[in-house]
Amino acid sequence: MRPESLSAPQSGGRDLERESGAWRTIPNLLTLLRLVLIAPFAWLCIRGDDVQALVVFLVAGISDILDGALARRFNQRSKFGRLADPLADKLLTTIAFLALSLFRAGHPAIPPWVALAVIGRDAFILVGAFVVYASTGSTAFRPDVLGKANTFIELGTIVLVLVSARLPLIAHLLKPVYILLIVSLIVSTIGYVRQGLGMMRNARVT
Repeated sequence: MRPESLSAPQSGGRDLERESGAWRTIPNLLTLLRLVLIAPFAWLCIRGDDVQALVVFLVAGISDILDGALARRFNQRSKFGRLADPLADKLLTTIAFLALSLFRAGHPAIPPWVALAVIGRDAFILVGAFVVYASTGSTAFRPDVLGKANTFIELGTIVLVLVSARLPLIAHLLKPVYILLIVSLIVSTIGYVRQGLGMMRNARVT
């Protein structure tokens, strides 16, 4: 899953020219599957059925890997996929942090302040992307190493919380993981701000 990609759509001219308007492709069906899995995943998290929720989450992750690989391998990039794929990723991670923080009575839960930081940071980047687009007409944000690392830490946090009920030793790792996640959110956000400001400066020069 690539939560960062919602704020960083790929907008190279040649790539967009190769996009198809058709949406009934295997990669897009896999994206739709990921969207469908969000509701049962959230329900399982709320019920505390963490093993089943983890299985659904892993299936969603595999579908995300496959849809991108198949789209590239068989040249099945589409306008629908460019929009729906990052949307599915973002919805899944947002719902995961909400369900695992606010609706977990009696079960291991992510602190609400951590979930708020994750969701608030994503909202901030999304608003920033629209501001940059309004100023430059460009959506050429691209996740850097820090953004990709942040995505990995977010997904790892979800997995650790889901397995912590069955593996109590994991629970002791959660507090430092939350701290690492907050640091990653701050550092990666600074990277996106710098990238956006650079794009706006370049647009003024040209």
